[in-house]
Amino acid sequence: MRVLIFSGSREIVHVMVPPIGEAYLASYLLSEGHDVKLVDLTLSNNSKKDIEKIINDFNPQVIGISIRNVDSTTYPGNLFFYLPVKNIIQYIKKIADPDIQIILGGPGFSIFSEEILKDLNHNIGVVGEGEYAFAEILKYIQNGDDPRKIEKGICFLDSYGVYHQKPPWHVDNLDDLPFPMRELLENDAYFIDPMKVNGATWGNIQTKRGCPMNCIYCSYRYIEGSKPRYRSPENIVKELEIMVNNYGIKNVFIVDSLFNLDYNNVKDICEEILKQKIDVKLGANYAPNKSFIELMPLMKESGVVHLATGIESLSDVMLSNMNKNRSPDEAILTSKKCVDLEIEQLIHIIVGGPGETLETVQASFNRLETIESYRGNLWQGDGDVIVFIGMRIYPHTPLQIIAEEEGIIQKSENLLKPKFYISPKIKEVELFQIVRKYGEANPRWMMPGLGFNNPEGFAEMSEIQFALYQK
Repeated sequence: MRVLIFSGSREIVHVMVPPIGEAYLASYLLSEGHDVKLVDLTLSNNSKKDIEKIINDFNPQVIGISIRNVDSTTYPGNLFFYLPVKNIIQYIKKIADPDIQIILGGPGFSIFSEEILKDLNHNIGVVGEGEYAFAEILKYIQNGDDPRKIEKGICFLDSYGVYHQKPPWHVDNLDDLPFPMRELLENDAYFIDPMKVNGATWGNIQTKRGCPMNCIYCSYRYIEGSKPRYRSPENIVKELEIMVNNYGIKNVFIVDSLFNLDYNNVKDICEEILKQKIDVKLGANYAPNKSFIELMPLMKESGVVHLATGIESLSDVMLSNMNKNRSPDEAILTSKKCVDLEIEQLIHIIVGGPGETLETVQASFNRLETIESYRGNLWQGDGDVIVFIGMRIYPHTPLQIIAEEEGIIQKSENLLKPKFYISPKIKEVELFQIVRKYGEANPRWMMPGLGFNNPEGFAEMSEIQFALYQK
């Protein structure tokens, strides 16, 4: 079948993300014998014109639309990405032949599948990993059968508007999947810093799916499951080799929820990169962990130059309240090792979660001021720290239950429009004041929710972003 896949997210202010999930889906459908086109609307200067052209030229039989993020997770200033994506979906439904089945999916959709289907009055989508579920949908459509009969991986509204969801379809052996189809992407269009259009470009890779952590605010477990499934180091490094040698992608970010879940897994990947002599610069999402400190020289040797480090807090109380099984000392030791090895760190901090007080915020910030950062010239940009105020409340998380019990939200409240948790033990105005106080003293601490210490050119890029939403 002719399948047209749209990456509906259009975020360029914070980061331009190559649509790896959509590329995985396209690659798998191609391996199943389908004719596939992939369009990343992030790169479109006139989305309606480009959508109309590709639909007319390709004449798809099925259309898939992916929603990556629904908002920026920043408070009080928040970018609600769902609205422009909604406009895209409505426009596609308006101009496409009504007989063409449109399938919604992606991580953002998976979290809010019921809310989005009802908001759009749309009949079907894929929840969780899409490769097998989407392929199964195509089989049903080819046979003239109703894909809502499928037993795994889908959600739908019935004729009465009642929502139904089947269990997700997880890929047990990730090595069975073909590599993402990067020839369908404009690989040289994804800038590490979108505000420097002549700067370095990057690609991304996923080495595992699933996360066993139970952080109270995080939706990864719901999207990918709680059991980690690891690709083999040989499979990962073969993909890296293709990215570097075939596509000239020299800077690669590892998009796993956390790269360092398993000591031996990280060690084996790094050793395989060195064995195959892959010349690549790597970034990754990373959690402070004293057990991994001795591995960091090997990581640096294999190409790691940047770590997006989820420190979250340097208060023992708050780490416990977030279900983080570590101490603040581990973050300090990890950061010191990054400086010793000249590995960039972009530190993530969250303030305002359950149990937060002015005292815990101040204690965390005081310790944060003792952390030095190595400032490289590739991934780092204009900041060392991002401070998130409050916690975005996602459905299917422990934080949702906490917020309901404390009366911050209603039970089963629709959370598609962003709602944030702020500890009842702290007044919002006092929280804003202490964040700004430390931000003034530390200009490389970015506070996007307050629009404070934004990178140079951020305002101009924001204007471009909002102008794109109108086209």
